[in-house]
Amino acid sequence: MMKLNRRQVLAIGAASALGLGWCGGPAMADTAEQAKAMVDKAIALYDEKGEAAFATFDAGKASGFLDGEIYIVVQSRGPEGKVLAHAANPKLDGVLLDTIADPTGKKFGVIMSAEATEAGGWFDYEWPDPSTGKLGQKKSWAVLHKDLVFIAGYYVR
Repeated sequence: MMKLNRRQVLAIGAASALGLGWCGGPAMADTAEQAKAMVDKAIALYDEKGEAAFATFDAGKASGFLDGEIYIVVQSRGPEGKVLAHAANPKLDGVLLDTIADPTGKKFGVIMSAEATEAGGWFDYEWPDPSTGKLGQKKSWAVLHKDLVFIAGYYVR
């Protein structure tokens, strides 16, 4: 059995408290990669099925596009931008982006619609976590594809 000295025990405890694993890297790295992979998977399905993919996304967990806190959202762009698919809450489908804001008033959907690029980028805002039901700090990966924005994110803990 390996014996740890006081300094090693404190370092492991501090790493655990900060959400770090044995590798010394952030535990969120996997989650960020999972969000990116979810967007890639959604884009591939959209390229295969077109708008019919939206119904698949809206099927939630059964579709494979809702995995715990990571889920796909697709939105249109422009002044009439709206939610087209939302795996965690399909009731948001059709809602105009400029009517959605986080508790700080940040209209994150409008921001992502205007600023998402084909290369993708990260956006931060507050949003209810479907796995806990509580408000959380969300970090979302958004990619512009064929004039639509594909989004998946995770909650920062």
